[in-house]
Amino acid sequence: MHPLYCGLELPFSPLLDNIIKHLFASLYSKIHTSKRGDPDKPGPGGGYIDPRFKRVLWYLIGSTKGGANRAEILKALNERPANPNQLSTVLKLDYKTVLHHLKVLSENGLVITDDKDKYGAAYFLSPLMENNYPSFRAILERIKDV
Repeated sequence: MHPLYCGLELPFSPLLDNIIKHLFASLYSKIHTSKRGDPDKPGPGGGYIDPRFKRVLWYLIGSTKGGANRAEILKALNERPANPNQLSTVLKLDYKTVLHHLKVLSENGLVITDDKDKYGAAYFLSPLMENNYPSFRAILERIKDV
């Protein structure tokens, strides 16, 4: 049974019911075989990457003064979750600078934390950022080429 149809009992004739089932199956198939690849697989060729998300990444990483620091923070968080103190030590950045960049990244949906007001709160990549990490790497490659 396709999730879009969910086994609904439709009050139509069996012929019309079969046509509707076929339409739901066709729609489900089209959604899951778009030009962008398999939506269950993240990244290029797989999954839908929202163009707005790519613009946010370009702005935060490639077009602003703190982009290099934000990129380093995202790369570090991709390796493992960390709190601001750990990030400042590993990246050799001022603690308040790291806090500022984490705030910017959090406000734009790239990182998440369970309690940002608590000292030592661990930060993680958001699911959106994890799914689109290949786009982030592609942007970094294009920036390096400039």
